Order: sequence, then structure tokens, then C-alpha cells
Amino acid sequence: MAVSFIITTFNIETYVRQCLASVAACVRPGDQVVIVDDGSTDDTVETITALLPDLEAKGVEVTTAFLGVNTFGGVGIGGNIGMDLSTRDIVFFVDGDDYLDPAGFEVALREFEASDADISLANYREWDEIRQEQKSPADHHKWASIGARLDAEGARVRALDMIAVPWRKFYRRDLLVKHKLRFPEGDFFFEDNPFHWDVCRAASRIHFTNRVICYHRVNRPGQTMTSKGYELQAFFVHFQSIFASIAPQDDVLREMACRWLINNMTWHLERMHVEALWAYFQTGHTALRDIPDDLWNGAVAEYFLAKSIWPTVCMIREGNAWSVLESIKAKRRHDEMRALVKKGVDEIAVVRAELRKVAGDTKASRQILQAQRYMDEFRALISDDTLLPRKFTE
Repeated sequence: MAVSFIITTFNIETYVRQCLASVAACVRPGDQVVIVDDGSTDDTVETITALLPDLEAKGVEVTTAFLGVNTFGGVGIGGNIGMDLSTRDIVFFVDGDDYLDPAGFEVALREFEASDADISLANYREWDEIRQEQKSPADHHKWASIGARLDAEGARVRALDMIAVPWRKFYRRDLLVKHKLRFPEGDFFFEDNPFHWDVCRAASRIHFTNRVICYHRVNRPGQTMTSKGYELQAFFVHFQSIFASIAPQDDVLREMACRWLINNMTWHLERMHVEALWAYFQTGHTALRDIPDDLWNGAVAEYFLAKSIWPTVCMIREGNAWSVLESIKAKRRHDEMRALVKKGVDEIAVVRAELRKVAGDTKASRQILQAQRYMDEFRALISDDTLLPRKFTE
């Protein structure tokens, strides 16, 4: 079986060379590499063009689509163009700023080829561009619940519960064509989420392989996952389309869709800019009201009742956005003050050590010892969390 590698790029000249080198280490003669550039304005296209002979030397067909202008939204249009141009048995997506693990990829691909599955989900690692270190993705602990004896519905539920990214999956091209599976296209991002739901629901058989097949770059400039503003409202748009497509009697998937949205709202609210929150709450109110009361007050409440996000999403659903906004602003002011106080405590510790040194070397005067006592008293005062809101926010 041959593979069509779909690589999407946009302004990633710094990273695309490593990406293409890793793909070149994974391809086999007869494979296809489809590269779709979404109107890069840096030297991404030039870099790709210079590296194409290295790929062609591997005996693969290289297909390029350099769009020239940036399309609206995220990767949806580029991903769909890539699928339209793909001709091999298996489709595999690659983010142009990521890179593959050739050894893990080879094993995972062989397992998928030997299976009768429509899709296969594999594992991956994240590469933190700021810290320059690897880390596990947020769902790495979920592999422990994935066993070989899962039935079709059990596998579907496990797959839907995993992070939705397309570049961790192998797809039978026949599945994509038969069910006309596409990324949604619009003026929004994070379109891999509804695509993930459509694919997992269409698949008759789902395979899992706990092999690291790629390294996903995070915390790089310009990346969608660094979003802190209005674009995060796209999750409500995607939730509404996902939820509307699920049969009313399918309680399991309807509950999972609600859990997916609220779990994502948890990290949204931790990072969003304050100025984007009001519009986010208004859009969220409409989406959350689409959830029937019996589901909201039943299975959803039971799952989230003990979690800190539950009172917040309840207020958003009820339209009490002002209280949520004031609560978040107050918490952030408190956190900022705590950070400033901690910095002050650390600086005091340094000064205190220096004073001790001076006092020990020169038998410093009473003023130095008194200064030490004052600093000790101040340190004790600001270490008392119960005093912080009253003493440092007035």
C-alpha cells in the first residue's frame, strides 16, 4: 500500500526544512508527497522548491499547490486541497512545522497496513519551542485505557476522547472519499475538531498504536494554539455543528460533545485576553443554551459538578456573563499581585543574605540587624495568603 503525505505550510521557513527531511526519511518508492502552501510571504516556498529534488530522488511523486494568497480561516482549505490531490491508498497529514519520527512512523504504518481498520490513531510528543524540550501531550494518560479487546463502539468513544489533531492519524483514502469527509471551511480556526468527529463516526473499525510517530512544535510565534483572543469562539461554532449532527437518542456521543466543549473552555478561560472575553461569553451563551436541560442537569452536571469550571459555565449558559468577567478579572489581579509579592520575597532573601554577610564580616551596627528584623516581619506578612486581597489590592 502507498501513502499520500499531505503537508500544509504557511510562513514556516525556519522549520520546513526539518519537516521535509523527516518526511524524506519515511517515504517509500511509490508514495506521494502533496505540499500545499497557503500563500506564505516569507521564503517558505523557495525553501520547499529547493528541497523537492531530495524527495523525488526517493522515488515518490511530488505534487505542489502554491496558492499565492492566504485563504481565510485556518488549515481547512489547504487540507481539503491536499485531499483532492491525493491518489494513494493511505492519507497522512503533516504540519509543515512538525517533524516525523521515522522509526515510530514505520512501525505504526505497518501495524495499520496489517489491520482492517479505517483509521489508526498513534501517539506523539510535543516540542516546546520556548523551553527547547520535549513533553507529553495532554492526553498521554488516556492510552492506559485503550486495550486490544475494545469493540467498535468502545474504540470510537476512546478515539473521540483523544486530542483531535489530524497528523496523529492514518486514514484509508476510501473512507474519506466514500463519506465525502472534509474540513469545514470558513473564517475560523481549529477546524480539525469537527473533522475528527466526522472521521471517527464514519469509521467502522478504529485502530490504536501507542507509538510516537511525530513531534509537534508548540509555543512558536504565529501558531494557532497560541491564540488568546476572538478566534477561540470557533470552538462554539464547531460544537454546534458537531452536536447538531448527533442523533438525539445517542446519549453517549451527545454527552461526549458537551464534555469536549467544556474541557476546551477550561484552557480558554485561563489564557484569553480580557478584552476578548465579553464576545466569547456571548457566543458561548448561545452554544451552551443548545444543550437540552435534561442533558445539562443530568450527565453533564454529574461529570463536572466537582470541577472548578462548572460554576463558570453555568453562569455563562444562564447569561450572567458580567459576574464571570468580574470574577476572572479579580482572580487575574490577585495572581499578578501574588507574582509581584513572590518576586519581592525572593529579592528580600538575597538582600538578607548579603546583610548577614556584612554583619558577620564587620560586626555591623544595630541598624543593620534592625533592617533584618523589618524584612523578616515584612516577609511573614506577605506570605500570609489570607491577607493578600485586603492589603495588596486596596
